[in-house]
Amino acid sequence: MKTKKLGMRLFISMFIMCIVTSIINFDSIKAAIYTDLPVSYIDDNFPDSYMPYINALKKAHPNWVFKAVHTGLDWNMALSHETYEVNEGISLVEDIYGAEWKRDGQNYYQDGNYVTASKQAVAYVMDPRNFLCDSGIFQFEALRYVDGVQTVEAVNGVLAPTPMGGEYKSRYKSYGTWYDLGTTYAELIHSISARVGINPVHIASRIRQENSGNIINNSLINGDYGVYNFFNIGAYDSSTGNALSNGVQYARNNGWTSISSALEGGIRYIYDKYVKWGQNTIYFERFDVNNPGTAQWLLGTGYMTNIFGAKNEASITYNAYESTGMLNNAFEFDIPVYENMPEESASMPVPSDVTFTPDNTLVYLDDPSDSGAVDEFWIRSGPDTLATLMEKIYETRDGQENRTKFTRIGIGNNTLYDKIQYEDGRIGYVLKKWIYEYQYTKVESVSLNTTYSKLNVGDTLKLEAIINPSNATDKTVTWESSNDSVATVDNSGNVRAVGEGNVTITVKTNDQSKSATCSIDVVQNKVSSISLERDEYTLKVGQSMHINPIILPSTAQNKEYSIQSEDSSVVRIDGKNIIGVSAGETIITFITDDGGYKATAKVTVNEDSSVEDIILDSSLNLENNIVSKIDINNNTVKNIKDKITTNYDMKFIDIEMLS
Repeated sequence: MKTKKLGMRLFISMFIMCIVTSIINFDSIKAAIYTDLPVSYIDDNFPDSYMPYINALKKAHPNWVFKAVHTGLDWNMALSHETYEVNEGISLVEDIYGAEWKRDGQNYYQDGNYVTASKQAVAYVMDPRNFLCDSGIFQFEALRYVDGVQTVEAVNGVLAPTPMGGEYKSRYKSYGTWYDLGTTYAELIHSISARVGINPVHIASRIRQENSGNIINNSLINGDYGVYNFFNIGAYDSSTGNALSNGVQYARNNGWTSISSALEGGIRYIYDKYVKWGQNTIYFERFDVNNPGTAQWLLGTGYMTNIFGAKNEASITYNAYESTGMLNNAFEFDIPVYENMPEESASMPVPSDVTFTPDNTLVYLDDPSDSGAVDEFWIRSGPDTLATLMEKIYETRDGQENRTKFTRIGIGNNTLYDKIQYEDGRIGYVLKKWIYEYQYTKVESVSLNTTYSKLNVGDTLKLEAIINPSNATDKTVTWESSNDSVATVDNSGNVRAVGEGNVTITVKTNDQSKSATCSIDVVQNKVSSISLERDEYTLKVGQSMHINPIILPSTAQNKEYSIQSEDSSVVRIDGKNIIGVSAGETIITFITDDGGYKATAKVTVNEDSSVEDIILDSSLNLENNIVSKIDINNNTVKNIKDKITTNYDMKFIDIEMLS
């Protein structure tokens, strides 16, 4: 914004208006210059060329409300009105801009560091379609106060980077004397704005814009002269003084001797001079097209002469809402619509040697130099860093197919940017280095190196995805287990069995979601333990014994084991047989082949004793000569007892053998 120009234009407009209205009927002037100007009206009906941008914003921010303000003005007529063709000095740019931004490429109407803007430059910033994006849209935010939408936190978000932000409460009073404000600037601005009925976030943004962020160093703000003028009202160069002295005098004349009174007066000034008369957005304060035929419009008055004023304030406002997490609030945007607008939005001024070769190539965005997992791309409304940032696109590194596709409609000559078009019709500009031609060989099928496997708990399996054709562009796959409690799988196809059951491992391609599966049975088939029924066993010399160990789990595939004797002179092992060699004691050990698990027992070998020593009580009459049916030599007394059936008690000698 041009501070010096602000005060001058306000002064001139009021002076001329007084003269005109005192001499000639204003209606006759209106009729002589513009005839049959309709009254603007608001509805939800946007032209087709607006809709791709509106729809994209609605999708991203469902709570936002968009209203079309039909100005009734012919686009070309309104554009001429906002340029030097009708009002010299109404639209200015800094003289550091390139020739394409200036009238005839020259420094016309030099006023400080500002010069007359070219008609193309004005058209670019005046066309609403160039700013229907996250940040640019806030130049169309309705400036009425809405409780709960424009909060103290949002106001402080605007002021935070300045000395007026945060909890800072002290400022210069009269001629360098410090005093305590008693509240934060954010709270004070919010309370006054709410009372007046104007958006406090806009007010804070206006203060920053007016002072180019250099707030504390401005004598009109820090109270060096005992007065305050936060909005530089009346601060213009004239024959009676410079911008500073005139700004001080204006504040003094209006009694702005305190911070509170200066803020109150400045806020009411903006509301009474602009917002109340329909200039109720930043855009309408810059381009007063919502008041066709009024004095202000016909005389070319507006709050700003800098053509980027509305764009810059919108960025400040957007950043404030974003930093405070309020972007999803129920904002209302009043967006102007003109009659007979071009089909495409006004293009950004570019150097004369920059042209675009027509193209119609399907492209995607990629940044191979970025090593992160996500690429970030900036799409602008023109082929220059001065252009509005339309959108930031974040793309994961998952191949061409899943990246956003665009049509490159122009290859920029002598510029770092190419011209692209979204699938929904929106047009933007992207750095050449990010654009790659979309050349894609689709995946036809995917298979696995095995479709079935049986695993034991704890086992692992490497599955490999086989992509057909082998030259497919995107070979990226994802893996999924139907039951993580049975088996898990990582991003590389490594399967780990964790519990008994059946599980299906699925691999899917990014390209058309082709898939293949592997069924896996997970069992507990490895030996986990071995044990014996007893801790001690007894043998006779020459006797053979077979002991069956208990091996778990019962489903174990390999239940083989070996037996070792600590003293083979006492007990000898023959395969699975334990043979008593000589009287004595020793330890035998059972060892599983699977896992090497062990179980031990003590074996006692006694001297040999024949079964003839067994004496049956002579009083016992055994029916059917049962004893004769028993091969005594091959049976222990205990076994014999088990084979005898009688209704009488039996008496055994040699109790030792009954073990």
